Amino acid sequence: MKNGIGFKNINEINFHPVLKDIENIFWFFILSNAVLANPKIQEEIKNQQEPNIISMLEKFNNWTSLQTRIDYSINRYQTTMQPLNQFILLGKTMAINLYELLKASDYYSNLQVMEEFRFLRYIRNGAAHNNKFNFKNRNGEWTLKNNEIIRWGDYTIDRNLQNKPVFNDFIGFQMIFILAKNFSERLTKIDNEQK
Repeated sequence: MKNGIGFKNINEINFHPVLKDIENIFWFFILSNAVLANPKIQEEIKNQQEPNIISMLEKFNNWTSLQTRIDYSINRYQTTMQPLNQFILLGKTMAINLYELLKASDYYSNLQVMEEFRFLRYIRNGAAHNNKFNFKNRNGEWTLKNNEIIRWGDYTIDRNLQNKPVFNDFIGFQMIFILAKNFSERLTKIDNEQK
């Protein structure tokens, strides 16, 4: 895990065009946090004297509890953040968008029967409903059978998760990126089979 996000060579990651937005959201999140944690960048933003931008920066710093310690003797800085809220937001955003992009795609009929798509649907529903799993429809009827289990990798979804948090308790945003990568590979495989 040399780059901190679990991939040996980021340059080898290239999502299918249908899911390119998911890949780009992920990179944007990682890079924007790294950049905004840099005190030189923070100072440069403040020097621009744009009141709205400075207010946004202050909101970001408060939201993340950003703290920076600078050691001028060695010209280094150490930044600490409390990114849990960001992780939850990114996980929800990625899960909802991943599901909606796949559902709206020409690949939907191939994907809807897959176990991992059903897994994503429950993650997406929880993300869209206050970050809590909800296996009941509007009439209060269960949408998941009594002993039904939905699996993806080491993750299992069953009725015991009803009303429990999705992000970051059950799954993290990094795993949604990996799930998206799996779907991307599946879409590429479908494309290759149709040639």
